[in-house]
Amino acid sequence: MPRPLETPPLGGTRQLRRWHRARILQAIRKEPGVSRLRLARKLGLSPSAVTEVVAELLAEGLVRERPLPPRGQGRPSVALEVEGKRHLALAWEIDVDRMAVALMNLRGEVRARVALPPAPPRLEEALAQLQEATAPHLKGVRVLAAGLSVPGLLEPSSGHLTLAPNLDWADLPLLERFREALAGLGLERIPAVVENEANAAAYGLYALGRLGAEGEDPLALEHCVYLSLGVGVGGGVVVGRKVYHGARFHAGEVGHIPLEPEGPPCRCGKRGCAEAFLSYRRWLEAPSEARLAEMAERLAQLLGVVLATLDPGRVVLGGPLVEATGEALLPAVRARLSRYALAVHTPEQVVLSPLGREAALLGTGALALDFFVETSYEEA
Repeated sequence: MPRPLETPPLGGTRQLRRWHRARILQAIRKEPGVSRLRLARKLGLSPSAVTEVVAELLAEGLVRERPLPPRGQGRPSVALEVEGKRHLALAWEIDVDRMAVALMNLRGEVRARVALPPAPPRLEEALAQLQEATAPHLKGVRVLAAGLSVPGLLEPSSGHLTLAPNLDWADLPLLERFREALAGLGLERIPAVVENEANAAAYGLYALGRLGAEGEDPLALEHCVYLSLGVGVGGGVVVGRKVYHGARFHAGEVGHIPLEPEGPPCRCGKRGCAEAFLSYRRWLEAPSEARLAEMAERLAQLLGVVLATLDPGRVVLGGPLVEATGEALLPAVRARLSRYALAVHTPEQVVLSPLGREAALLGTGALALDFFVETSYEEA
């Protein structure tokens, strides 16, 4: 994984300059319309250094200029913003109930999206279908980076998929196969990243700025948990603006927290796991007010553990179960939360995903975009 942009590189002058280039590009992404002078002040760089880097970004086509309205006498200011049509990130999502493709620009806007049927039995077949769906959308664009998300346990740095139980996949070199699929599209040399789907969704909710109410402290959004309630129950954790993977890369597997030792059997071999109570499949077996109340109780119980353990600014609920029941599920969960959560945690900390079913897909694109920016200076 790339070195955070807050940390200066240890290399020589050339790499330091590339690091400043990455910081400047990221700052323009975060603040469309920023001027060169404001960039210099914000990043602690000389105006001449900013001007030199911006000229490079303009020549590459990653950034464009637009004039600002004149303010008094003197030269009019020029606003900088990232280009939004040709320079894109590619996002692929593989899930139990569907697959999907998206192309996103540096602003986080979707330029193309394709939804596909559920994943076939073999990874190679899934990647081939995603390849075929992507190819028609690559004409005239430059793909900066690519990301792939799956509902499973994987090691992001090596890209090895340990287990995806709901897909019946195990012990697969996911990143290697992903790179091979990209090469089949002529995208051999771009940065590529793979991530658990709940982690990708959590990161996207933070990175795309879709959680905060107007005037809210943005620091509260840099620590969030996303719960994906679908065929299984997954969790993604963002701590300090980064996905938290844990010591063995399995952080966020909240679906296998036991809620009732003598409860129904779970696919993991234990009984009474959160996933056994809160799967979308279980809702479809008996959709009713009684089942909704029971699931709200169990979800409040799970949230009490998550809030006490991680103390996030937000817990975001998403996935097929939430899509089917969200308008009724959220108030039912909030009403029960005080039975399980500490007094410092409030029902308002639990919200529905504003990205709906697209959370993992858009989060994968957001990861790929940041991966492009953060790796650009390391590859100098």
